[in-house]
Amino acid sequence: MILSINSRITTETPQVKLLLTELEFTYEKKQVTIWNDLLNPLIEEIEQQDVECIRQNPAIIGTKKTYKHYGKDPARFRPSSESLWRRLVQQKGLYQINSLVDLNNYLSLRYKIPFGVYDAETLSLPIELTIGEEGMSYSGIGKAAINLEGALVLKDQLGCFGGPTSDSSRGMITSNTHRALLIGYVCDEYSPLENIQADISKLLPTYLLNGSVHSQQII
Repeated sequence: MILSINSRITTETPQVKLLLTELEFTYEKKQVTIWNDLLNPLIEEIEQQDVECIRQNPAIIGTKKTYKHYGKDPARFRPSSESLWRRLVQQKGLYQINSLVDLNNYLSLRYKIPFGVYDAETLSLPIELTIGEEGMSYSGIGKAAINLEGALVLKDQLGCFGGPTSDSSRGMITSNTHRALLIGYVCDEYSPLENIQADISKLLPTYLLNGSVHSQQII
């Protein structure tokens, strides 16, 4: 197995599950159909909402409870899905990055679950979801060093590289990326995991240039 969850997490409540998709694609700076078909309609819908709808959502509540359980203040260290929602509710718009990251953001917004996507060539397998220890940090994408103590974090043989709040620059998608891992962090019992994976398996080949799904797992 290329991805596992540390026993400290699997033996405690709340439970955490991971949605793993291995994929190949050809990098595109922007895929217009992702915005026309998926993101723009969803953004317009979210912009009509308010912050209260975020606070009451079971998926976001579950993720924040998990953060708090392990010692991370969810008001200061927000799940990426909540941060995206808040940005749109506040009429701040959504950054366009590249086709895969844009599709990743769509999934986070649609399902209110943090998703991350990582260049598989930069990683040294296997990967484990664990809890960050004192002194752990990494350089975030476009951010200063992120304190990982008490945070859910992905760790490979080279160190920590990603998590449900903010990912490191090491695993980021670039114009050289052609093989990637898409990982969803599920911290609630309401999300229809099989349905989400089925949706991903349809969306990736449809909207990514030469996109293909190699395998999927629910861990």
